[in-house]
Amino acid sequence: MAILRLIFRKMLNNRWLTGSLFLGLIITVSLVSSIPTYTSSVMQKLLTKELEDHQVKKHQYPGEFSFSDTFSKSIVKEPAKSLGKVEEIKADVVKNAGIPVLATANLIATSPLKTMFEDEGRRGTSQNAAKLLMITGIEENITVTDGTYPSEKAVDGIVEALVSEQALVKRSMVLGNTFVVGEGDHQFIIKPVGTFQPKAEDKPYWSLIPQSFSDDFIVNENWFRNEVVKKHEDILGIGRFSSAFDYHKISDLHIPTLLGLEESLKTEINSVKKTTLLFNFPIKNILKTYENKGKQMTTMLWSLNVPVLIMLAIYLYMISRLIIERQLNEIAVFTSRGASQIQILAIYFIEVSILGVLALIIGPFLGLQLCKILGASNGFLEFVQRSALPIKLSAKPYFYALLAVIASICMIMAPVYKASGRSIVSHKQQSARSNGKVQWYTVIFEFALLGIAIYGLYTFNRRQKELMALDVDNADLMIDPILFFMPALFIIGLGLVALRVYPFILMAIYKLGEKYWPVSLYSTFLQVSRSAKQYQFLMLFLVMTIGMGVFSASAARTINTNLEEQLLYKNGAEMQMHLRWDSTHVSSGGAPQGGPPSSGGAEAPASESGDAPVEAAERVVYSEPPFDPIMNLKQVETAAKVFNKEAVTITSNGKSIYYPHLMAIEPKTFGEVAWFKNSLLPHHWFEYLNLLANEPSAVLLSKSAANSLKVKQGDYITMEWTGSDSGEFVVYGIVDYWPTFNPLEKSENKAEGALIVANLPYVQNMLGLEPYEVWLKLKPDTSRADLYEDIKKAKIPVLVMNDVQPQITDLKNSALLLGVNGTMTLGFLISLLISFIGFLLYWVLTIKSRTLQYGIYRAMGIPMPKLIGILVSEQVLTSGFACLLGIIIGGVTSQLYVPLFKVSMNVKELMPPFTVISDASDEAKIYIFAALMLILGSAILIGFLRSIKIHQAIKLGED
Repeated sequence: MAILRLIFRKMLNNRWLTGSLFLGLIITVSLVSSIPTYTSSVMQKLLTKELEDHQVKKHQYPGEFSFSDTFSKSIVKEPAKSLGKVEEIKADVVKNAGIPVLATANLIATSPLKTMFEDEGRRGTSQNAAKLLMITGIEENITVTDGTYPSEKAVDGIVEALVSEQALVKRSMVLGNTFVVGEGDHQFIIKPVGTFQPKAEDKPYWSLIPQSFSDDFIVNENWFRNEVVKKHEDILGIGRFSSAFDYHKISDLHIPTLLGLEESLKTEINSVKKTTLLFNFPIKNILKTYENKGKQMTTMLWSLNVPVLIMLAIYLYMISRLIIERQLNEIAVFTSRGASQIQILAIYFIEVSILGVLALIIGPFLGLQLCKILGASNGFLEFVQRSALPIKLSAKPYFYALLAVIASICMIMAPVYKASGRSIVSHKQQSARSNGKVQWYTVIFEFALLGIAIYGLYTFNRRQKELMALDVDNADLMIDPILFFMPALFIIGLGLVALRVYPFILMAIYKLGEKYWPVSLYSTFLQVSRSAKQYQFLMLFLVMTIGMGVFSASAARTINTNLEEQLLYKNGAEMQMHLRWDSTHVSSGGAPQGGPPSSGGAEAPASESGDAPVEAAERVVYSEPPFDPIMNLKQVETAAKVFNKEAVTITSNGKSIYYPHLMAIEPKTFGEVAWFKNSLLPHHWFEYLNLLANEPSAVLLSKSAANSLKVKQGDYITMEWTGSDSGEFVVYGIVDYWPTFNPLEKSENKAEGALIVANLPYVQNMLGLEPYEVWLKLKPDTSRADLYEDIKKAKIPVLVMNDVQPQITDLKNSALLLGVNGTMTLGFLISLLISFIGFLLYWVLTIKSRTLQYGIYRAMGIPMPKLIGILVSEQVLTSGFACLLGIIIGGVTSQLYVPLFKVSMNVKELMPPFTVISDASDEAKIYIFAALMLILGSAILIGFLRSIKIHQAIKLGED
């Protein structure tokens, strides 16, 4: 108890430092525990979305788990006993999976039995063999449409059964007909007494029932078990055992169990009977890929948080060191009076453990709130309202929180261990050495960090060149976590090196103007240059916070914008509409108009004589649907006609290109509707549209097409396709990029990078009218539901609609961007909070320690404004310089490392090409946050300085 009283008294005496240490512990535990919680939540959301998509696209309930087994006498010695055991095993395995079951159905059937009408007059009617079936739970899931539900007992030796309405037709029967089913000792009189239909076909129960049952007789479950199973087990056939899990409740904890269900059932059933299992588990592959994605996501989030965790470790070490520095006299006295090092360590260990346990209790709950911040992020320091993540606490966050507490205690105890062995004499000797030498290994460590980061930069640049040279595509977009770790090392390493050099620069500046500096600057230069170690931790905090903030803003903006622009470029416009065109077929007769000439290049399929193949072409005459109803839609701002054609031949100077991509447009409306990035072409892309608008026969050619044809601006080309006339065009411009055009795309029949852009009216007049697409630009905040409803009312014959907005929404809600945006935002906010606390705490303690100095300044007649000037100058040369250094290092890091994110993306799909993007608004947020921190902190410090009394300083000097 005496030790506890001593510990609590120490904590109260140092309540500000202890509170700061406790806050650091809580933030550390909250952050660490939030990572597994957030990963689990995001991945569960992703999994649920994938399973919902599977249900929509495959028309198959994703939670189904079924297996079939045979109980034929030829395979199983005791069919009835084996059936009972298998049903028990199935029930236990499904229950142990720990996932709610929405429906279950066991379908047990006999082997196919000979079937005929009991009526002698109809015995000759051909009947397919039938099975007797029992289906568990069917009575609660059907509506009897005619007749009654079968009785559980035979009536006068006649067994009642349900049949489907299809079976009535197939067997040419009506309800009440009786059948003889089976032979010899296993013969039954079956009478269909009712037909049925599902109560709700969309219920999971009906996904478990195969369609093949419709030809057979469904009997009462109790009768089947009492008669067939117990007395006629020899005719038992196949059993199908099915369960429908509630897939919305599946989490990452259930994945290993679900993936092990098949093996678990095989093992269990194999102990009862010879296994002949056939499984139906449609989402097995989804679960496998989900498990891999979960591991990748976890790795990425940990890597993203490494810089923040390093800052927290430095913060805890700094606070711990400050506490120890204030208590060195006390520790030295303990040692001199005979206290052992273990006893001293035990006192501090108990104190830190109390704080750690409290952080362990509180931290995971705060981690849940951090996850909500992560889930609401839509970019760096951008938040939106979106559906909440399925966040919940589990054992894993507490496990990681415990590890964080243990690691934090080790970090905090390091300065204690170093100080605990000093006697009062050694402490006074150490205190007298105010300026110790710089340890050589710290300098090596600083340069080593910088070297590792630069080597990582070199390695990734080399890998990027190899991927481009080998033409390797990355199928799945998952950013390499090292791409976040290396920039953090670079910022820390370069920051430490810069801070190592900074005192020498200050000293040189001081020497240059030694005779001219005012008192405030004179005092500041001396203080900062001679006490660099005191400021190093604080300045490193600010450099890391601002530097990582600038890098995070650039990285997040680059990743978000490039992926979003990829969708916009690929789609071409906000919305594409494909209409139904009526057509007639008219034979054109004679030679085909669209065949390639015999003098064409290697791409042309040629006959043995070397001439182009001759085919009978058939001209199709199309009827253009009205365009005005589209323009009259109140949600549409502008609409453009865009004609796309792939199977085109263009010829010039005796050279031909087959299968280039033709895009025929109306320049004005196309420029108003299409999305295009202006920086992709040497001139604004409207200038190229103006070229087309000035001359009907003008065309734009892609660079590869122009090179293949050996044409330049002003040359003429001829264009045609199968079934069309030919037309002559003049090349007005050569382009590298165009909306939807990918110059790197390859296909079997398509010329790589070949594009021709022409005027739509001229193409229609010269070559013929064919179906075009309609590209739409909608008015801001347009409701898609209202648009679709108005399209329906206007009877616009839409076949397909491609809307880019849902794709962008899905992208923003993807696990990748949620993780990147949320973690970078959260990391910056935590870094800023830690920096502010460290900044305020450090300067308050510094001013307290220099109370005598400031009191003497006042006693010497230095007015308060000049004293404030000294403090402000010191702030500018430390905190201000650190912020400026952070901005510079962050900018350099962005330029060096952000381009490496291209390595993780599919280069062939990256159209427009990957570019590093920095938004002034992002950096402005960082600067505003940092400026507010410095202004608020300085205001608090100035107020604290004003409260210093001269008589207190003199009294302190006398003491």
